[in-house]
Amino acid sequence: MSAEHGLSGDLSDDERFWKDLSPWLKERGYTLRARYQPGWKPSWLKKNRSPHLFEDGHEAYAAGLLIDAVRASDKKIVVMKKTTVPDPANPTRELRMNESFRSGLIPVDNPHNHCVPVYEILQVPENDNTHLLVMPLLRDWLPYWGDAPFDTVGEALGFVRQIFEGVQLLHHNRIAHNDIKFDNIMVDSGPLYRRPMHPINSERRYDWSGKESRRSITRHPVKYYLIDFGSTVQYDLDSGPAQERCGYGGDRSVPEFKSNPEGQCDPFPVEIYRLGHIIQGFLMTSLQMDEPDKARNVKVNHAMDFMSPLVTDMMQEDPKKRPTIDQVMLRFDEVVKGLGFFKLRALFWPDFDDEENFVVRTFWTKPRHFVLQIINILGRYPAIPPTPSPPSSSKDKKGEKKK
Repeated sequence: MSAEHGLSGDLSDDERFWKDLSPWLKERGYTLRARYQPGWKPSWLKKNRSPHLFEDGHEAYAAGLLIDAVRASDKKIVVMKKTTVPDPANPTRELRMNESFRSGLIPVDNPHNHCVPVYEILQVPENDNTHLLVMPLLRDWLPYWGDAPFDTVGEALGFVRQIFEGVQLLHHNRIAHNDIKFDNIMVDSGPLYRRPMHPINSERRYDWSGKESRRSITRHPVKYYLIDFGSTVQYDLDSGPAQERCGYGGDRSVPEFKSNPEGQCDPFPVEIYRLGHIIQGFLMTSLQMDEPDKARNVKVNHAMDFMSPLVTDMMQEDPKKRPTIDQVMLRFDEVVKGLGFFKLRALFWPDFDDEENFVVRTFWTKPRHFVLQIINILGRYPAIPPTPSPPSSSKDKKGEKKK
């Protein structure tokens, strides 16, 4: 949307889709924000101020694909993802996989299930080609400046364990996600705030009544999810090994993609490589936080050096030399067992912020961290946060589509 449209209060074409659908969604039990209600008038026009100072001045992120809403049954903030099916008789892979998950392919209540739950699949009225996937509101997980940054090494390991166990559960069911990358992992950061936060401006409350301080992951554990199952496949391993044509997915740094770009590859070792690449690029270095796949101005996080042997094996050039996900989990657990009490509660990245001067770091950041860890110890909070239970769905537990 152009700046001119933003000031005048005109909606983009993508937003008008949601505004037109708003009355029907309300009948289905979902209320969109004021901006997308019939008869909406921009609140900032009368006051002659910037629209960004007002709640209704914020356009939905990626409005052509996503919209946030409040579920009437429990006042929970959810997200709807619009998915288009060119041929209604032949659903897309993403739609088929999500329907399979909802039908119990992987039980929702399995504590190792980290596939984002789809609460409901709505078919847009008078449009057999468009469906809405209703899911929990999730946010960026990025370890330093995301919506749920890590304070301690233990919190980072909690993230790693959750993602490993989520992929392990998929692999045990002969499923490869096939697009594991940093932005296909998200976090339910709701436990970190006392009140619901705004889906677009994460520094403000949903009702725009003020700001809210972020709480500790150690004391208020969060759950991480795999999203985007548009490339996901369940393989019939009884008829032969799983095969995919090289070059699929967002992370193209996979060695076999480069050595045999026109050939076939086993997707399960590819998945192991990509997991290792995420840990290397976001937790062990700043390689992918600043310049994806570029080695310029890279910072090394020595607090995570202990992960190097495992990650190196996960990223072996020869896919046959990479460990399976079960072997990864066993080795990860052994690594964690070898870490001391103080290591797990140490600062995740003690020297990342170049703008933080020596005095602030020495006399504020590190002493404050020490005091907070004493409080966590006295409160008997585990150094590695446990995995929370999955978000509840208050309706549609049978898995059928709604019309």
